[in-house]
Amino acid sequence: MYTYEDAVKQLQETGSIGLINFKELSYEDLDELLEEIKKWCVYANGDNKKLKKESKKNKKKDKKKK
Repeated sequence: MYTYEDAVKQLQETGSIGLINFKELSYEDLDELLEEIKKWCVYANGDNKKLKKESKKNKKKDKKKK
Protein backbone atom coordinates (compact mmCIF):
# COMPACT_ATOMS: atom_id res chain seq x y z
CA MET A 1 0.00 0.00 0.00
CA TYR A 2 1.20 3.49 -0.85
CA THR A 3 1.67 5.63 2.29
CA TYR A 4 2.29 9.24 3.29
CA GLU A 5 5.99 8.50 3.73
CA ASP A 6 6.18 6.98 0.23
CA ALA A 7 4.54 10.07 -1.24
CA VAL A 8 6.93 12.45 0.54
CA LYS A 9 9.92 10.39 -0.57
CA GLN A 10 8.70 10.49 -4.18
CA LEU A 11 8.13 14.26 -3.99
CA GLN A 12 11.61 14.80 -2.60
CA GLU A 13 13.25 12.65 -5.27
CA THR A 14 11.28 13.67 -8.35
CA GLY A 15 9.42 16.83 -7.40
CA SER A 16 6.14 15.36 -8.62
CA ILE A 17 3.48 12.81 -7.77
CA GLY A 18 0.97 11.12 -10.06
CA LEU A 19 -2.78 11.01 -9.73
CA ILE A 20 -2.64 7.23 -9.51
CA ASN A 21 -0.48 7.59 -6.39
CA PHE A 22 -3.05 9.96 -4.88
CA LYS A 23 -5.72 7.35 -5.53
CA GLU A 24 -3.70 4.72 -3.64
CA LEU A 25 -3.39 6.84 -0.46
CA SER A 26 -5.88 6.45 2.36
CA TYR A 27 -8.16 9.44 2.90
CA GLU A 28 -6.30 10.45 6.08
CA ASP A 29 -2.88 10.26 4.38
CA LEU A 30 -4.16 12.15 1.33
CA ASP A 31 -5.66 14.90 3.47
CA GLU A 32 -2.47 15.24 5.51
CA LEU A 33 -0.26 15.22 2.40
CA LEU A 34 -2.29 17.93 0.66
CA GLU A 35 -2.20 20.12 3.77
CA GLU A 36 1.56 19.62 4.01
CA ILE A 37 2.00 20.48 0.32
CA LYS A 38 0.08 23.73 0.85
CA LYS A 39 2.34 24.72 3.75
CA TRP A 40 5.43 23.59 1.86
CA CYS A 41 4.59 25.72 -1.18
CA VAL A 42 3.80 28.84 0.85
CA TYR A 43 6.39 28.74 3.63
CA ALA A 44 9.26 26.65 2.22
CA ASN A 45 9.25 28.03 -1.34
CA GLY A 46 9.05 24.49 -2.71
CA ASP A 47 12.32 23.30 -1.13
CA ASN A 48 12.05 19.49 -1.19
CA LYS A 49 14.19 19.11 1.91
CA LYS A 50 11.65 20.99 4.04
CA LEU A 51 8.80 18.52 3.52
CA LYS A 52 7.86 16.69 6.71
CA LYS A 53 8.99 13.12 6.31
CA GLU A 54 6.80 11.55 8.95
CA SER A 55 3.04 11.53 9.18
CA LYS A 56 1.44 13.16 12.22
CA LYS A 57 -0.72 10.09 12.81
CA ASN A 58 2.40 7.89 12.98
CA LYS A 59 3.88 10.23 15.57
CA LYS A 60 0.70 9.92 17.63
CA LYS A 61 0.89 6.10 17.44
CA ASP A 62 4.52 6.14 18.59
CA LYS A 63 3.66 8.32 21.60
CA LYS A 64 0.83 5.98 22.62
CA LYS A 65 3.17 2.97 22.53
CA LYS A 66 5.57 4.61 25.01
